[in-house]
Amino acid sequence: MLLKKLSISLIIVVCSICSIVDVYAIEVILGGQSIGIQLNYNGVMISGTYDIMVDNISYNPSQDGYQAGDLITHINNIKVESLTDLSNEIEKLIENHQEIELTIQSNNKTINRKLKYQQNNEQYSTGLYVTDSLTGVGTMTYYNPVTKHFAALGHMMYDVTLSSDVIIKTGSIYSSYVQNIIPSKNGNPGEKIAEIDDIKIGTIKENNNYGIYGTYTLSINDYQTISTASMDEIELGDAYFLTVLEGDTIVKCSIEITNLKKQSSPSIKGICFKITDEKVLNKTNGIVQGMSGSPIIQNGKLIGCVTHVDVNNVECGYGLFIEWMLNNDN
Repeated sequence: MLLKKLSISLIIVVCSICSIVDVYAIEVILGGQSIGIQLNYNGVMISGTYDIMVDNISYNPSQDGYQAGDLITHINNIKVESLTDLSNEIEKLIENHQEIELTIQSNNKTINRKLKYQQNNEQYSTGLYVTDSLTGVGTMTYYNPVTKHFAALGHMMYDVTLSSDVIIKTGSIYSSYVQNIIPSKNGNPGEKIAEIDDIKIGTIKENNNYGIYGTYTLSINDYQTISTASMDEIELGDAYFLTVLEGDTIVKCSIEITNLKKQSSPSIKGICFKITDEKVLNKTNGIVQGMSGSPIIQNGKLIGCVTHVDVNNVECGYGLFIEWMLNNDN
């Protein structure tokens, strides 16, 4: 939760002066920091409904088809992008005694619905719970000093409650501090409980199947640089990833890479691994939500990042090859 006080297919041309290793041997700044992520809806999402009185009769917007996950994009043909936009337009229309019509994306369809409301003196209630952003916690993977972009998560961040297939593309990242860990159990992955403060450290420009990407605003002095590895350089055996388990302290987590799925085009879950670090297991009991994006290092090179947990065996997880993150760092 946000607390603000609160394919590319790889086409290899065979020649004598270039190899796949050369393509991916670039220097990046290593991540591992916990970050708070806020993605902005292209509109205002309905998160629920509640009862109001309309003409002295109890009424709930669900009676007219409103449902959690619907995305409000316009009000009387005026585009709305935030809670402020929505509230201001509704107040204006009520003051002028005009009907209110919302344009909504619901179940991949665009529909228009009248909005009823309850008014007491100068206060009004619509019966709709709404929000204009999606928030979560993840881990920074790297910062690329050439593109001046960061990459994190290693997978798309999406809202499972949205009734449409809208992909949220833009937003911001913030400093984050892990306060507690809910350990994982087989069948029930745990999570990091983190506070996200008001310090904006980057702007999200892209949210796709291989992570979130954008510009980073903090100084990068004194950070560790590391070379990236091609898929062919990665081997079974010992490795580690970096993540935050308490506060903002980055720690190492020893793992064993148990399987490598060689891929000719971008795909997730290419790296299979098991946590072997007893200190980490004592705290987390396995992979937990919030570790997504944790950079995986082997033989002194960045090889990928943590993306998923094996729900049936939470000590085991999956990672994305760093090649695919670099391919999406535009």
